[in-house]
Amino acid sequence: MGAMTRVVLIVSGGIAAYKAPDLVRKLIAVGCEVQVVTTAAASAFCTELSLATVSARPVRHSLLDAAEEGRVGHIEIADWAELVLVAPATADLMARAAAGLANDLATTILLATEAPVLWAPAMNTNMWRHPATRANLERLRERKAVFVGPDRGELACGWIGEGRMIDPPVIAAAARAVADRKAHPEVWPPVRGADWRGRKLLVTAGPTRAYLDPVRFISNASTGLMGFCLAEAAAARGAEVVLVAGPVGLDTPRGVRRIDVETGAQMLDACGRELGSGEVDLVAMVAAVADLIPAEPATRKVGKEQVLDAFASMRWEAEVDILATLTARCHASPEAKTRFLGFAAQTVDEAEAPRAEDVETELRRLGAAKLERKGCDALFVNRVGVPGLGFGSSTNAGLLMFADAETLDAGEPRPKQTLAHWLLDQLAARWWSDEVRS
Repeated sequence: MGAMTRVVLIVSGGIAAYKAPDLVRKLIAVGCEVQVVTTAAASAFCTELSLATVSARPVRHSLLDAAEEGRVGHIEIADWAELVLVAPATADLMARAAAGLANDLATTILLATEAPVLWAPAMNTNMWRHPATRANLERLRERKAVFVGPDRGELACGWIGEGRMIDPPVIAAAARAVADRKAHPEVWPPVRGADWRGRKLLVTAGPTRAYLDPVRFISNASTGLMGFCLAEAAAARGAEVVLVAGPVGLDTPRGVRRIDVETGAQMLDACGRELGSGEVDLVAMVAAVADLIPAEPATRKVGKEQVLDAFASMRWEAEVDILATLTARCHASPEAKTRFLGFAAQTVDEAEAPRAEDVETELRRLGAAKLERKGCDALFVNRVGVPGLGFGSSTNAGLLMFADAETLDAGEPRPKQTLAHWLLDQLAARWWSDEVRS
């Protein structure tokens, strides 16, 4: 795919259609050009003006539009698309598409396109579970359709259960992956249920800041996305989640309690309080904490003329090692049952490791040393400094290393949302599979 992927977004008539303008923005942010198509019922939940404004393209809605159909518009749109995304996908539209109907613009495009089709279902729990819907789901999958979600949560009808449309950032990441041919139907499994219910997780995310003076600081390129995805995935699967976040521009995931901090000292203090307030089953240190801090930061803003001299002569000291400090505290208590998962972003010199197997060997070596030094139970080692991995990327890959020397490979780069679920799957299977919780 080129820099801008041509996406036809079909918005059908469900309450989740109100999220469509945000979804358009998220798609544009991941490199998509978006043409919105609405069903007749969609306009009851979201205006065409809103969708046209955010997409910068007129919204298409009618199969009988004389101006457009003079050019056989429905075929033109189907041919233009590099990806067709249906969000929200109602039970009605899924049924009509599965039956091969072509009685409006949306279903005609779905029949005519040769592009991959990604569905984001949204409906009541009973409708989602109904045998007719399940049969339609399987029929569409047989035709190579890809599904993302639905999520589990509070529905418009007041129920709590499966059927809520998965959040726009996740849909946008899935759309990017499918368009890039990096995803297959099995990459986006159905909601796993509340298999983490009864667990408490403490997750850190984002960068920290080392202030040089009251307005200048040193930080790093962490966006916090991986940590936020892990917190969101755990909460969706029933866990109680506390997220200690450095300065990032991400929304708080649903069902997560968030504590905002700026510095490493503040992050350590927040984590220490949470660990001391009750039993935490898992601490996931995803944050990228600064390694060095000024020993005596300037108390007033340094003038531009004095910056070079002032900062060049500044003394530095090591920032507190949060993970090593917390593991030492917990290991000192024989009653402590908290597990620790660390994250390690590593670079690999391609001149020294030209082959893929050389890269993995180097990552294993670096990870093993850090695993022992930090005292954690497991460490996820991911490579940074290459496109599509690590900081600033919506995808990631790496090695999950356990203290007993077992290592699991996460495989090809995948959206961080699905990587988060993969990590939870591995940790639950490894540490808690034999426990029964109410």
